[in-house]
Amino acid sequence: MASLVIAEHNGNTLLPSTLSTITAAKAINSDI
Repeated sequence: MASLVIAEHNGNTLLPSTLSTITAAKAINSDI
């Protein structure tokens, strides 16, 4: 099953919470 992550950013970089969410999604399944 694929995961959809909505990325929050400040115009230049992703917020740390978004990076944590991507890491967690990759741990569940590599299909993001």
